[in-house]
Amino acid sequence: MNIGWTTLCALFLIVTASRATIADERPNILIVLTDDMGFSDLGCFGGEIDTPNLDALAAGGLRFTEFHNTARCWPTRATLMSGRYSDALKPGQVTIAEVLRAAGYQTGMVGKWHLGVNPKKDGPRQRGFDAFYGTMTGAGSFWNPMTLTRDTEFVEPDSGDFYYTDKIGDEAVEQIESFATSDKPFFQYVAFTAAHWPLHAPEKTIQKYLPRYKGGWEKLRRDRYARMLEMGIIDQERWPLPPMESRVQAWDDVDHKPWRIRNMAIYAAMVDHMDQAVGRMVKALKRTKRLDNTLIIYFHDNGACAEHLSGNGWNTANNVLAWAKANGQTIAVGDKYDVPMGGPLTYGSVGHNWANAQNTPLRRYKSNVHEGGACTPAIMHWPAGLKQKPGAITTQRGHVVDMMATCVELAEAEFPAEFNGETIRPHESLSLVSVIRGKSQPRDHAYYFNHSGTHAVIKDGFKIVRDRGGDWELYNLDQDRTETRDLAKQAPNRVEAMSQLWQRRWGQGGKE
Repeated sequence: MNIGWTTLCALFLIVTASRATIADERPNILIVLTDDMGFSDLGCFGGEIDTPNLDALAAGGLRFTEFHNTARCWPTRATLMSGRYSDALKPGQVTIAEVLRAAGYQTGMVGKWHLGVNPKKDGPRQRGFDAFYGTMTGAGSFWNPMTLTRDTEFVEPDSGDFYYTDKIGDEAVEQIESFATSDKPFFQYVAFTAAHWPLHAPEKTIQKYLPRYKGGWEKLRRDRYARMLEMGIIDQERWPLPPMESRVQAWDDVDHKPWRIRNMAIYAAMVDHMDQAVGRMVKALKRTKRLDNTLIIYFHDNGACAEHLSGNGWNTANNVLAWAKANGQTIAVGDKYDVPMGGPLTYGSVGHNWANAQNTPLRRYKSNVHEGGACTPAIMHWPAGLKQKPGAITTQRGHVVDMMATCVELAEAEFPAEFNGETIRPHESLSLVSVIRGKSQPRDHAYYFNHSGTHAVIKDGFKIVRDRGGDWELYNLDQDRTETRDLAKQAPNRVEAMSQLWQRRWGQGGKE
């Protein structure tokens, strides 16, 4: 049969148009990461902080109570981006943005990068993102962030009322509106610095929260736990409330109560503004008719933070300290009880007492891989694709490492064996698409943890975990989610088998 050139061209155009239509049906993916927040901070997880926008996503989506991170800022970001348990973006690794951009996605990032300090060399633009606005380093003033960057150039705050969390939301909205001018799907990564120290928030919002914390951290913890039980997020048998952490003081015994109450109110205000920014992003998705086919994934980089500041705040306050010195001002860094925190001349943290309540009902804090450091609330919302009952709470597991496989599957992309002339190591990610589709994940998949001398493995119904220099502890997470009953002495063979898994993954030096 003789087919003319015109006919062949017409067939080619039909096939090409068909593929474009299929590509257009792939979902947009929006990952929202927040910083140093506790397990029960959000209203939809039992908190008293006003988070109506995230609560609405939870009501229309799926909540996870067994989702994990790496227990610290930068390892979570590296693990999320690469799909490998890692504390940096290393040779032989590729990012989600690079994989999805190669598959035809638009890509953009707003917020905290924390995986390099030079935006011309090791920033988001070099790792697959078409656009970037945010900060390169791990922390800084919310009024005048250090290393503020647009694409590859350092920039300064652009208004007199600049507040970083609000600006992250505004920039994310602009990216969404820009994405909407194309028929291509998009991958957007929005990494808020809230509620990481320093405690900075607009005064009006701080004032709203002062009355909520007059009862102190012990009352806050009891109230949150009771609310979580009432909401069905947890049950008392499987989630018993552990004793307070060892360093937590009794509220009746502490001084400077108004100062401490204000600090927790500032923290709540920071979370409040983050939620407002998420709300503006959701409105932009609705306005551009992209919400129905956008998978929004929300989680935290680690648990609540017990750190107290001094000096230059681990080199994060250098720019504001220099500005203050040049202008005859002083920055109050750390626990300055005579200075109300929150404004641009302050640089404080919420501290370990409140952090224990923020993490209700879990043990430990950020940087430790017990559940209080490494378990995060998570939300998934996708009207066109989520097959779970809206508002459902799942006990299916997940981990930030799983974002690579999940995104690759949804984008119909191919994880490369080679990228830019470099051999790429396989990812260690498990796709969560089956959970999104209403199915179950295998419990025998192992998740690994290794940070700052604390180690853990979760597999089947069990978790082994050890503190710095300590022995392995063993918990049956199917029966004891809050790690209150150590079974290591009763089941030494299980401890040995699981510790061998950790050893095979990390080796003698505990390195990638």
